[in-house]
Amino acid sequence: MPVRPIVIGRDEEDAKRFGELGTITLGKHIVGTGEDAHLTNTIVMDVARPHVMLVLGKRGQGKSYTLATIAEGVTELPKDIRSNLSVVIIDTMGIFWSMKNPNEKQVELLAAWGLQPKAFDVTVYVPHGHKDFFHKEGIPYDGTYALNPSDLTPEDWALSFELSLIDPTGILLDRVVRKLKESGSYGIDDIIEAVDADRRAEPKVKEALQNRLLSAKEWGLFSSRGTPIEELLQPGKVSIIDTSLFSQLGEGWSVRSLLVGLVARRIYEARIAARRREETELITGTVAKKKIPLTWLMIDEAHQFLPADGRTAATEALLSLVKQGRQPGISCVFATQRPNKLHEDAISQADLVLTHRLTVKADIDALRSIMQTYVLFDITKYLNELPREKGVALVLDDNSERLFTLKVKPRQSWHAGDTPIALRVKEGLV
Repeated sequence: MPVRPIVIGRDEEDAKRFGELGTITLGKHIVGTGEDAHLTNTIVMDVARPHVMLVLGKRGQGKSYTLATIAEGVTELPKDIRSNLSVVIIDTMGIFWSMKNPNEKQVELLAAWGLQPKAFDVTVYVPHGHKDFFHKEGIPYDGTYALNPSDLTPEDWALSFELSLIDPTGILLDRVVRKLKESGSYGIDDIIEAVDADRRAEPKVKEALQNRLLSAKEWGLFSSRGTPIEELLQPGKVSIIDTSLFSQLGEGWSVRSLLVGLVARRIYEARIAARRREETELITGTVAKKKIPLTWLMIDEAHQFLPADGRTAATEALLSLVKQGRQPGISCVFATQRPNKLHEDAISQADLVLTHRLTVKADIDALRSIMQTYVLFDITKYLNELPREKGVALVLDDNSERLFTLKVKPRQSWHAGDTPIALRVKEGLV
């Protein structure tokens, strides 16, 4: 008799109603500790309903690997289920493009799991203003993304520029942007001209704001035609937004936060409208032509966008998804190596927590605050009993109030996030 998988992310009613339908393979259950540890039941995770999920762990323990494993799983679902879902990955390190290539370096491991290397049809987007760099370096991409300056609020600009809206420069920014919004679409040059034409601000205040706006033009992020959110939310597809080049900017994380905040807002707005259409379909029996699928938004280094202290241009939008994303059908997966630096609402609202090894006391304390209700022993005991290898993790399922030890399923696509090594491995040598 075959061993039944362990289903996580589902309450008892859904588990009885749907069984394994609408789940993806996350890994296998680890039973025992140390040398006695062995793999048993497959663990599958619900992706049919919205979730807030945390993927935790110190550097190099497999967070990004796990994100890609989840994305692969969604694309492997039956077409009738897959077409109701989309995945958007915020790639801060420029590593998820490798999902386009099969994992030829772990052939034997994949075979042991009954799998084969496979390339996935993901869509990689790079900044509109930096496409020449990617082309020159031979880095594959499928499209570009850009923001329309007229879509940003004065607060978006202020947070990106690290300005206060009650300081002279912030007051000028707020006044100019609000006035421009009355006239419709506009670009950064229009904002600069409006600042210059303002008669109420002092020259040094104007100059300070204009310098920031000129710097923003160099980000390579803006265009009069911003990327429509519908382009990113394709049914059954994985869209990867590569933000790695922004690390070269002094305002790197601020620029990324600006982008993430606007993407999150657009996803929320699109799904709110889609949810109304879906309910109308159920009531009237009609079928709408426009489809915006349920969305999984995956964010690496999430504490940079949704910090425990302070605010970024992404904070409010992400908190809206965390608190209100369930009704419109939006899931969030936040990956971070510093859970103690992540906003408390993201931690408290998470119904799925997958944690690889952690060693910093503050991070373990943050994890303890999540899991203490459901575990018999201190969380440190469970972490210390994890096998000393990459890819192992604890999984807390708040839906069933159970804790599992897991070995994450190996990726079928190439993982570009491995730690580099100076040695070249040759057959029969190293």
